[in-house]
Amino acid sequence: MKKRLLALFTALALAAALAGCGGGAPAPTAQSGAGSSPEGGELTGTVTVWSWDLALVQLQVEAEKFQQLHPGVEFQFEEMGTSQVYSKLTTCLQSGIGLPGVVTIEGEQMAKFGSKFPGKFYDFTGRVNAADYLDVKIGEATVGGKLLAWPWDSAPCALYYRTDLFEQAGVDPASIVTWDDLVAAGTQIKEKTGVDLLPLPTTYNDTLYRLMLMQQGTFYFDEAGNTVVDSAESIRAMSMIQKLYQAGITYDQNSWDDFVAAITGSKVACAPDAVWEAGTFIDAAADQSGKWAVMELPRFDAEVPVKGSSNGGSVLAVPAQSESPEAAAAFVEFAMTDMDTSGFTERTIYPSYIPLLNDPVFSEGLDYFGGQPIYELFAKVGQDVTQVNYTENFAEAIDLAKNAVTKVTLNGEDPTAVMQALQKELVEKFGK
Repeated sequence: MKKRLLALFTALALAAALAGCGGGAPAPTAQSGAGSSPEGGELTGTVTVWSWDLALVQLQVEAEKFQQLHPGVEFQFEEMGTSQVYSKLTTCLQSGIGLPGVVTIEGEQMAKFGSKFPGKFYDFTGRVNAADYLDVKIGEATVGGKLLAWPWDSAPCALYYRTDLFEQAGVDPASIVTWDDLVAAGTQIKEKTGVDLLPLPTTYNDTLYRLMLMQQGTFYFDEAGNTVVDSAESIRAMSMIQKLYQAGITYDQNSWDDFVAAITGSKVACAPDAVWEAGTFIDAAADQSGKWAVMELPRFDAEVPVKGSSNGGSVLAVPAQSESPEAAAAFVEFAMTDMDTSGFTERTIYPSYIPLLNDPVFSEGLDYFGGQPIYELFAKVGQDVTQVNYTENFAEAIDLAKNAVTKVTLNGEDPTAVMQALQKELVEKFGK
């Protein structure tokens, strides 16, 4: 297993990025026929791909197979981090110059690009069979009612836990149904072993709050894009975070390094996170093989089944003004419907393509997790994650929600008052 793909976001001024986008006349649009093939003809053109880390490697593998079917298509690959991709993409979209044929974008960021640059991305509506993909990924790829990207990797979440610490503390994992059950278990684990229950960022991010929102079928924004962080579900989620913190059973995590230290140093008994985190456990804590297992996240009410939660994943988009948009779109379709499991088995890219998730490889047990077929559990969770509306305001909302976490944990402020204040602040900032 390899380590997870990194995720960051920055902005770059237009003048600085124009040099990176190159010069010359604007590239033809998707409607101009550049790179397309007449009906029954052959695809031709050059497709430039922007991506990062293992995602780029996987796209290179897919391109080699694609070229066997379409030798008239050439590929150029550029590896860059997410911040560089977003900075360069922003300014190239503004100028219409130097755009890639295919670009990897985090699913949560697609709404921002699609909304800010209407008409600038290839429309896959009608080309993607939505029933073949996890619902949450279709939501990420949809902007303004159009599929402006193709779903790729997914990130369903569950609770990783240390079986040996649970056993040492006399806690039966099967007894944990609700978050209140987990708090009680955490108290017992801390008393018996001295180990904290889970890492909890107090200033670093709001991920746990977000997972709890999704469990309850809500998010920062409703379907119409209105801010709803003062909802009963939102307040309940933030109240539970405060409860976990005030129970004295959380490990203060304020960086990625803190998380790794918590795992490798046996400082926590649990970690709620996405499927890609399995690679972190296997790589960074190899000496703990056989001591970890996975269960579904606890729910708020024992009698009320929860929705699934997601944290991460990406989509593939095709800028409409790229050199060969039709060839690029055909490549994306080919790569995203390939039934080859090597992207997962060799590069730990967990797919959102349901037919691929039905492959037997996702039902195999992992020695590291005591022989448990954890990916089977994640596949089930993934199909329970409903669409959420990230909107173009997601990045700003995260920063402010993160501050709310700080207020209810470190400052001990009332969650209801904090979320009502956050609602007012976001509405004033976004207009709704």
